[in-house]
Amino acid sequence: MTKIRRVETYLSPKWAERFTGLSRNALIYYARRGILTQFRTTGLHRRYRLSELQALCKALNRRAPRTPKRLG
Repeated sequence: MTKIRRVETYLSPKWAERFTGLSRNALIYYARRGILTQFRTTGLHRRYRLSELQALCKALNRRAPRTPKRLG
């Protein structure tokens, strides 16, 4: 049996803002409250998990746009 490995996509704060329509401060607020998981790169830059951003949009009754073509 072959295991299927799910690859997770992470967004920078700039792309997370565009994706959700929330401000950078709002994203940090939700991360501090434990609603979003905030990851740090080796250069200490923030990254947010796309699946969690989609769930947050759904919980806030915001329409999440399609996945951005260029993530970065």
